[in-house]
Amino acid sequence: MKWATNRKLKKPDKVKFYWFRLTETQQKALLANNAGDLIDPDLKRKYNLKTFTKGNIVYTYEEETVVNRNGKETTKKVNQKEFCRVMACSTFYNDKGRGYFDNEYDGEYICILDEMNREQSEKNTFDIVYAFVNQLENVLRSTKTKVRIIMIGNTLEEASDLLSALNFIPDDFGRYKLKRKKAVVDYIKPNELYKLRREESTANLMMPNASTFTNEIEIDRSLLVNKRRRITPMKIIKFNKSPDTWFTVWNDRIVSDYNSEQKPAIAMRRYLDELYSMEAANQVIEVFDARAFKFTSLACFKRFQKQMKLLKK
Repeated sequence: MKWATNRKLKKPDKVKFYWFRLTETQQKALLANNAGDLIDPDLKRKYNLKTFTKGNIVYTYEEETVVNRNGKETTKKVNQKEFCRVMACSTFYNDKGRGYFDNEYDGEYICILDEMNREQSEKNTFDIVYAFVNQLENVLRSTKTKVRIIMIGNTLEEASDLLSALNFIPDDFGRYKLKRKKAVVDYIKPNELYKLRREESTANLMMPNASTFTNEIEIDRSLLVNKRRRITPMKIIKFNKSPDTWFTVWNDRIVSDYNSEQKPAIAMRRYLDELYSMEAANQVIEVFDARAFKFTSLACFKRFQKQMKLLKK
């Protein structure tokens, strides 16, 4: 928020700022009380920021004291400027067809998705990747330059949907540059000052090892193998109609992401336009539960594991 606020205040007419949250409930919470909880208190004090809202738009303003005809002092809002738009990914369809995109605009776009990961206890009612990409389409369309998309989230026990979409899940702290995706992933290690602040805190006393606070999880690598061990594709496992939920089973039960291999399919659900066999689907579940599958990458394993969990719900 600090970096984006600096950019927006420095170039108010040359920066379009969008703040995304996953659900409409989260969006409304940020817009409540004239977006009083959107901007960090230290930034408000530093820049003397005051905000009010109209719809999903947050404006900044200054106060001016005026004296009316009766000699009474009143304050009015002056120097009103659009600061950002707060939007929900889950209801992207409500924003389709609205005039967010300006094909003559040549300034910057800053799009920030805060709390990008769904919490463990949160209901899985929509596809995060599909919703976020469609919301970006609503505001960016064909824009390819001067665009910065920032996604922020804590490390969870589950695979991050958005990191899985990048086909990359970091297993150690550091900065990773994904050239093909034009992305940079920062897996930030908690510094000593953060650890000192967390000591004796209520959350730390009750859940000292929760990854949402430590930003670190233990990763099981026992099922990972080198992709060079693949020789012959055997089957295609399909969880849904979308190819990004398909996996190829190679020799020795090695599983990798589907890459247009042409082999018989095992449908894990009915109505996938494939021959469905409950016996074949159950066999896949049994092999996975027996930890007999091997995977060519951590991202592949996490995506497969996620689909299996969704299957059992």
